[in-house]
Amino acid sequence: MKFFLLLGLLISSFSVSADALVIKDAWIKNLPPGIPMRAGYMELENNSEKSLIIVAIESEVFTQVDMHETYEKDGMMSMRPLASLTIAAGTTVELAPGGIHLMMMQPQKTLKPGDRAAITLQFDDASTQSLQMIVKK
Repeated sequence: MKFFLLLGLLISSFSVSADALVIKDAWIKNLPPGIPMRAGYMELENNSEKSLIIVAIESEVFTQVDMHETYEKDGMMSMRPLASLTIAAGTTVELAPGGIHLMMMQPQKTLKPGDRAAITLQFDDASTQSLQMIVKK
């Protein structure tokens, strides 16, 4: 009996981070089929009392999904990968064109406006949260 109680507590602890994150307007920019990358955007709202840290993103629709940040240096716009993304307690982080965004590589199927792609966010505490992103023009 104690084993099942402990197991239940462990399982429920893995969903604490994911349950506190509200995801709004998750979308992927539509591009012609021959282009090997897509950009993904969304709003991440942390309703918990602690920071949430996304450390990885997976998808069966794309061979790889990375977090990137657009920045300006010496008048030139550039991008750099982010190893993690922290959403502080009680704050919202917007992934948007010209800022933080997802780089989604090698779609495994043709995507067109209205299609959906599932992704899974992985947090530093081993919890996960899955969501559907819609392809938009």
